[in-house]
Amino acid sequence: MDTTKLKLTFLLLAAALPISLATWVFGVREQQGVSSTTNKGELVIPIIDITRLDLRDEQGQPAYVAFEEFVSNVDPKDYQPRPWQLLYLGAAECEAQCAERLYFLRQMHVRLNAEAKRVERVYVQVEDSLTPLLQTTRTLLAEQQNDMKVAYATAAGLQEVLAASVPQNIAPANLHYIYVVDPPRQFNDVFHAGKYSGRNAG
Repeated sequence: MDTTKLKLTFLLLAAALPISLATWVFGVREQQGVSSTTNKGELVIPIIDITRLDLRDEQGQPAYVAFEEFVSNVDPKDYQPRPWQLLYLGAAECEAQCAERLYFLRQMHVRLNAEAKRVERVYVQVEDSLTPLLQTTRTLLAEQQNDMKVAYATAAGLQEVLAASVPQNIAPANLHYIYVVDPPRQFNDVFHAGKYSGRNAG
């Protein structure tokens, strides 16, 4: 066998051997029952409507409205589902650890590429009362998270609503929990049932 054939054979083996080995290892691990994925989060059970969190905007008005109210004057053909929400529970002052987590949250959002528009990030300030963000936090968000929305919640109110899904003696805001909010998409089903009859624009 000449040198050219030897080189070709070596290249083919170099490509085929890792694939074959990986396939074999995957098969063995699957038989051992260890091929399943591992999720780092937990589903909130029972399901919580986001309006129950009583999140407020800068003016103290509800940041979210019930789905029925949201679509009450929307024609079915004009309906656009709300984006997914990533709620980051923070404080009035976003310290170094908070800023680092927000950075990684933004990087994860950027990695969505073309799908990034389907997700919104929300900084939820959790304090004893509905107080404005500190200027340092406002500056941080403006400079590093300028597409991140802000909402406000009271610690007691949030704790009460989340009590069923959070272990006792755990304050979600202190641990900077991140909640993924799945937007409702049943508008057409509800509309065809006549729930919004006579209330749609156009």
